[in-house]
Amino acid sequence: MSEPLRSHTSTTSRLRVTLTALAVFVFAACLYLPSLKNGFVWDDKALVENPDIRTLNGDTVKRVFTTNSWDATDVTSGLYRPLTALSFHADYQTHADKPAGFHLTNVLFNAAVCALLFLVLVEMFAAVDLALIAALFFAAFPMHVENVAWVSGRTDLLATMFMLASLWWTGARKGALIGAAFFFIAALLSKETAIVLPAVVLVSTMLAAHREPSARRRGLILTAVLFVIALLYLVLRKQVLGASVGYFHRFTHGFEQAVALPFSILAHYTYKLVFPFRPNAESDFPPPAHFWNLHVLVGVAIFAGICYALWRWRGNRVFVFGTAVIAIGLLPVLNILPLNQILAERFLYFPSTGFALLVALFVITLRRRWRLPATVVFVLLLAACSARTVMRTADWKDELTLFQKSVAASPNNARARASLGSTLYDLERYDEALNEFRFAVRVNPSYAPGWSGLARTEGKLGHVNEALDAIQNAIDLDPDNAVYYNSLGMLQFQVRDYMNAVGSFRQVLQLRPRHLHARFNLGLALYQLGDFEGAVKEFTELDNKDGDFQNAWFFLAESQLRAGNAEAAAESARHFLAVHSQNDAMASRAREIAGGTAH
Repeated sequence: MSEPLRSHTSTTSRLRVTLTALAVFVFAACLYLPSLKNGFVWDDKALVENPDIRTLNGDTVKRVFTTNSWDATDVTSGLYRPLTALSFHADYQTHADKPAGFHLTNVLFNAAVCALLFLVLVEMFAAVDLALIAALFFAAFPMHVENVAWVSGRTDLLATMFMLASLWWTGARKGALIGAAFFFIAALLSKETAIVLPAVVLVSTMLAAHREPSARRRGLILTAVLFVIALLYLVLRKQVLGASVGYFHRFTHGFEQAVALPFSILAHYTYKLVFPFRPNAESDFPPPAHFWNLHVLVGVAIFAGICYALWRWRGNRVFVFGTAVIAIGLLPVLNILPLNQILAERFLYFPSTGFALLVALFVITLRRRWRLPATVVFVLLLAACSARTVMRTADWKDELTLFQKSVAASPNNARARASLGSTLYDLERYDEALNEFRFAVRVNPSYAPGWSGLARTEGKLGHVNEALDAIQNAIDLDPDNAVYYNSLGMLQFQVRDYMNAVGSFRQVLQLRPRHLHARFNLGLALYQLGDFEGAVKEFTELDNKDGDFQNAWFFLAESQLRAGNAEAAAESARHFLAVHSQNDAMASRAREIAGGTAH
């Protein structure tokens, strides 16, 4: 395998390159225009529909840079993505809560990534045809639908856009160091996986060093600066999140399984790259029990094949760089260090830039001997990928469609069944939801979210004993999950077991101190037990009493009154009346307390 034919970029006008990049941008944008009809799905409801994003001011900026990415939803996470969070705030200021505006932003970011990929490859290899084929294939690649058609998939779009901008800037004569460093910082603040960029720049430097004597020295200095920035970023994560890396719990147990899992994931991602026509948003991928698993052995063979190919074609800069980008891009998502999930199609977004380059190299090589057939084959491949991308985009129009497609693609997938069950529950189709959750725990009894969903649905249908058994199963499988303890407490409250409910809600707050619902529920349980001073403490500490927890003012007033503090009770009652718009029994009682006539 030799170098692709050069397209004489040195004599190609900047105008031609610019117009071609613009054409790539338009092509990529047009593919995803149907997504503008889609709504908010999955994590969008927590991240995008949350009232917290409705303001954009100095306090907002301070909060997103000093808290984890799910702070507004009371979820403690190992994710630190302030620029992505700010993009959601900016979208709301422009489009309010209309999904089309958020989707349009994703479409434009993805189109910018495709155009930047073209510009980076032109800069690196001076081969316009190679860069164009790679960029077009990347734009049409069906595995990217999750990143673009799902609003919350924006993290990879922003990170990759800034990573490519940093790579492109390294080729500039003036300000290369400052520009590359600036965009690398922006990439890190968009998604953690951008931390691999210094390794990509190092590979690029070593491959390009032969062009001029000073190139290696400049590239090594730039690489060193980027590595320093990466280390400082890890320090920042430590300050904000309490951990630089390794925040999540491992999916594996023991050394053999920990070694086997990355090879198994490598095999899966390789299949997704080579055959991207069977996407599934919900991948049920249990860790292999031992090393001598078929997936693991295939992954080992792929790894060995990559090593051999790099040695065999080490003189081909395009092949080495494309392969290196895939390998380096996959490193953070192979669960060598534990992630919040085993695998996801959106994790392929940046690594597939390298795969697109390898596809382009293959097409260019074939065109040398069979120009017309190779061109026809590529056009047909591009058309097939484009059609699948457009079709898949429609699958993301709403949660019901998305998870029905997931179940159809993988009927015995517990994750897909549980997700469909949750959607049916939200649609108040409880009997159908119950069937999905029961199916999920039957095919995978170790899947804790399935048991949790089953408990919620059984409780809604009045089957409290069954619900208590189900949520206990979920807790036994995942004893550090605050959501499960909150569900247990609510069920205990439902059967008036207030003492145990207090213990459950306190366990929630120990795991997640900012869980507002648990603190409100704890206050109610203490009130029912007659511990009015304890109730006053919880209701007083509860945030957002003027918004989602207005009734807390009422129960705070009642608790203060019963604890013997009539003056404080009257003040709380007046506050309740100020935020409570209904003239109901609670309002009447609050007026009694505020007027000092309550006993």
